[in-house]
Amino acid sequence: MAKTRLKLVSPATIKRTVTPTRRPNRGLRPREHLTEREVEKLIQAAKGNRWGQRDSTMLLVAFRHGLRASELCGLLIRHCTDRCEL
Repeated sequence: MAKTRLKLVSPATIKRTVTPTRRPNRGLRPREHLTEREVEKLIQAAKGNRWGQRDSTMLLVAFRHGLRASELCGLLIRHCTDRCEL
């Protein structure tokens, strides 16, 4: 077996903390939400694919009702009545 250049060291007895290296989100981007104009552009872009009507409607419902992606994906037809109960 070939000799390695690694040597054994004793374990450290001092517990050191690791400082965070990632800046907080507020330092990376100025805001956490989309503007109404940005949502309108996103909806228009979604209309250009095979399921455009469905996708654009999902985006509109999510924006207007403040749904998360998981909540949007979990919607069923029975959740929507004449008085859409979201």
